[in-house]
Amino acid sequence: MAAPFAKDMKEAPKAKANFRFKAFLKEGTSAPLVEERYTGNPWVYFGADNLFLERMRNLADNSPLGRCAEMAAMFIAGKGIKFKDENGEEMPEAQAKFQEWMMDTTEEDFLAATALDIALANAKSWVVRRGFGGSVVRLDHLDVSRLRSGKLKDGKVEEYYWCSDWAKVGTRGQVADERYTPTPIAAFDTLKRKPKAVMYGKVYKQGRDHYSEPWYLPAEADCEVWAKVPKFNQVQIDTGFKAGVHLHTFFDGDPKDIEQYDKDIEDAYAGANARGIFHTISSNAEAAPTLQVLERGDHAGELDVIRDNAEKVIVRAYGIPDILYRMDTAGGLTSQGSALKAALEQFQTTFVEPKQQMICRDLVRLMNAEGIKVWEAEIEALEVFEEEGQTDQIKLRTMTINELRDEMDLPALEDDDERGDVIPGMFGNPMTDELEMVTPTTGQDPAAAPPMKKGAKPAPNADPSMDAPEDTPDPEVE
Repeated sequence: MAAPFAKDMKEAPKAKANFRFKAFLKEGTSAPLVEERYTGNPWVYFGADNLFLERMRNLADNSPLGRCAEMAAMFIAGKGIKFKDENGEEMPEAQAKFQEWMMDTTEEDFLAATALDIALANAKSWVVRRGFGGSVVRLDHLDVSRLRSGKLKDGKVEEYYWCSDWAKVGTRGQVADERYTPTPIAAFDTLKRKPKAVMYGKVYKQGRDHYSEPWYLPAEADCEVWAKVPKFNQVQIDTGFKAGVHLHTFFDGDPKDIEQYDKDIEDAYAGANARGIFHTISSNAEAAPTLQVLERGDHAGELDVIRDNAEKVIVRAYGIPDILYRMDTAGGLTSQGSALKAALEQFQTTFVEPKQQMICRDLVRLMNAEGIKVWEAEIEALEVFEEEGQTDQIKLRTMTINELRDEMDLPALEDDDERGDVIPGMFGNPMTDELEMVTPTTGQDPAAAPPMKKGAKPAPNADPSMDAPEDTPDPEVE
């Protein structure tokens, strides 16, 4: 039975090849670049080459990621830190102790440096120094990009390693200059009171024991694309553009004559820095000259749209609201005031405050370890518009009259000419005093209206009810 079966198999038609389409580029991932690698060295690699944070810093320096990090750092640092007890009352003794720890720096510089680490690396590191009695006498910021974690011992990291330039450290820990030898520093522990210890703060992530990772990793490729487009434009401007016309002429002569002839054609048709025509030559006996227009496909500026889209992806992946980044926002002028306020509140609540907890949590831990029973610490929110006059000017140019009245706890204007939907700052040169000219509607208690500032004068055509005079046409908004 085996023979006929084998015969049937031989006579069976051969299966056709199954052709498959294979993409030239496959989806990449940033995970291998931020992996935690165990090697023969006592420290754990941060990234495949132990230079992940250095790479992120370089990426930020060459893309909008840097501006996003700087902007986020300002919000995270805020206007200073406050310590409160369980009743919500401020604790002057805790504030005084914190100022004692700021020996060689100021509170503003300390918070600003820490916030920038959080904004870029999603982590921070401090050096806690103790005196002879074991109490904390100094708190210093430590550049988190120059810190590497030691290996786990009983599920905990007991020491960290600091180096001013990890690129100078070889794969086996050898260095050509002793100045770059990694220095071990004990990890902070409330029970083991080391004279010098590192307090490293990170965000929890599954599968990561030693380092914190940024949340904007999906936009890494867009940062690289954004940085490459200007280089493309620069190289093309420096080296010249692709020829836009192909001209074929006929000329008989020796090589030197042909070379000079080609140069004369180029001088006649090309610009000062580039060749604007693609010229070829043949003998007179062949045929008549031909002229062919070539489609342009590599001129500088054609990738700018890709660059703009990459910028939007970077900003949104990072988490900065578009209206704060000064991008184009949807909606008319009447909604800009509300959009700005909503964006600030949402950004402060969902992005800034969770990042600030990395600072507040460790400061509360330090205070409690020193016997000062702090219930919570909070960083005062950054005021985007610091001066009252500046705030009023922005409101006048972004908010309608009814929005201003609502902010002043005044009823909205209900009129047929929709006066309440007018933005005061869009007409003339609005002054701060115009905020005080918004008066209650007819029939309302005048005491409910806000008092007019001293020296302020109402506009000549101001009406107490904010209704436009009958003989005055309504302003039109273009």
